[in-house]
Amino acid sequence: MRFLRITILFITTFILSYYFFSQKLPKKSFHGYLQDIMQYHVASLSDIDKQYASIVPQSIQKAKKDFSQKPKQQPLSIYALTSQDELASSVTSETGTFTIGDITYLTGSAKNIVYFNQTDPRWGNKMYGGNDTIAKYGCGPTTMAMVISTLTDQIITPDQMANWARENGYFSPGSGSYHSLIPDSAIAFGLDATSFTDYTHEGIIKELSTGNILVALMKKGHFTTGGHFIIFHGVTLDGKVLIVDPMNLDNSLRAWDIDILLNELKMGANSGGPLWSICPLQP
Repeated sequence: MRFLRITILFITTFILSYYFFSQKLPKKSFHGYLQDIMQYHVASLSDIDKQYASIVPQSIQKAKKDFSQKPKQQPLSIYALTSQDELASSVTSETGTFTIGDITYLTGSAKNIVYFNQTDPRWGNKMYGGNDTIAKYGCGPTTMAMVISTLTDQIITPDQMANWARENGYFSPGSGSYHSLIPDSAIAFGLDATSFTDYTHEGIIKELSTGNILVALMKKGHFTTGGHFIIFHGVTLDGKVLIVDPMNLDNSLRAWDIDILLNELKMGANSGGPLWSICPLQP
């Protein structure tokens, strides 16, 4: 009897509920409701990611070329530095290198310096003249190739400069180049070259501070066992000089004490040496 009452109550409740809700809901078949449910969907996570990414700033892409690369290993100088000599040069370099294409540049002064090494296999074994190779005797042409490539709008390589020097009479058999190569080649390629004779700290610093380049002829010492052309191109905050050594890149990445450089200048050089100041022609 009790089961019958519960059954009647359940049926009555179901009938009343169905009647009530059927008046509120729009007339639609069960199949219609099923279609509505199937058509409703939430965007996938990948779709949401794409939408989100379109409004979020994208990260900056890294440069394809690394301009902060480490200097390439170069042959040691003919004259090896001693431990005491190492202390004489600055232990903290204020210059560096970067490469674009096949051209290496030195930083640290007002103008990036094109760097060539005379022992580079691209030209080191080529003859400067006679049996004299650029690697052994080509510091003069290599130095002027760097100066001209830095201060003009053209790149001239050491072998091209050596050919020009030989053809114009500046090759000195068994000893490298006549000193006149420095001022004469600068002028020939549209630069201004003058003899520099203020052999003082203040004079060197003042000249380099103007943006001019000093080409120096050095005697036996830190850079050579005989004679060797190098470049002075900048001054550090503590008063040391940045140089370019066509034989040794490591030397070119140090700042040097002015006294060392002045003491090793090859006094008695001709053609206005041992120091020449070179700059673009003034308009």
